[in-house]
Amino acid sequence: MPISIVMPTYNRLQFLREAIDSVQAQTYADWELLISDDGSKDGTREFLSSLEDPRIRHFFQPKNLGQFGNLNFLFSQARYEVAQILCDDDTFADKNSLAQLMELWERLPADVAFVRANHDRSNALCALTRLECEVLPELLRPSESGLYFAIFGSLAGSLSNISVKTAVMREEKFRTDLPYAGDFETWSRIARHHAFYISPIALTVIRTHDGQIAGSYNLKGESVRQQRVIYESIYEGLKGSGKSSFLLRLMITVNVVSQQRYAGVMSLLRRRD
Repeated sequence: MPISIVMPTYNRLQFLREAIDSVQAQTYADWELLISDDGSKDGTREFLSSLEDPRIRHFFQPKNLGQFGNLNFLFSQARYEVAQILCDDDTFADKNSLAQLMELWERLPADVAFVRANHDRSNALCALTRLECEVLPELLRPSESGLYFAIFGSLAGSLSNISVKTAVMREEKFRTDLPYAGDFETWSRIARHHAFYISPIALTVIRTHDGQIAGSYNLKGESVRQQRVIYESIYEGLKGSGKSSFLLRLMITVNVVSQQRYAGVMSLLRRRD
């Protein structure tokens, strides 16, 4: 089964070369790589135009679409049933990453819409995430996903953790009005109607650097406002589940407020160092 790899990019030439190299190094060769440049001014377009691998298709956007608008465009161009997101500053973990992923997809139930990889205690950054690794089932059905999203937040983590059925993304699409939390909203929304699978396979290496959008989260409350929209939707979906409305609201409020305040304080402290 072939796979589409979708890579939005914007002014990341310093990392982009390594990301592409990690794709070309894969032992699993039945792939296409779609790269959409969102108006870079760092030589990215010239570099992409020089690539000669026929499996790589590149697109130059006439105006900036934003990360999620660019991803929506890439999914509209993907040729294959399954697609892997690979951000322009990340890489595959090793040369067998795609082979592992495709072997997993071959044995998954037909109703699985997306796979979240890299779900392992070694990647856990806090006690809540370590608990998540211990209690989450591998296969999460729509009837139970809302509660897990309410407890643990965005279960998918980085975009590069995710492979997904292309047809599902063409139908659902990322919301471009939530530029800080659109991925959380998308995966929690898809999970209401489709099963998803959580795997510990080491698929990708997620790079951390100062230029990431996540580095500015919550400095002006942007992420908090957007996550409120998402949690309200999750809460509405859970109201008829027989769970206590009061306890659900209390849990969600504590989760959102405590996590976002912590992230905001840590971001400010890092900027002062």
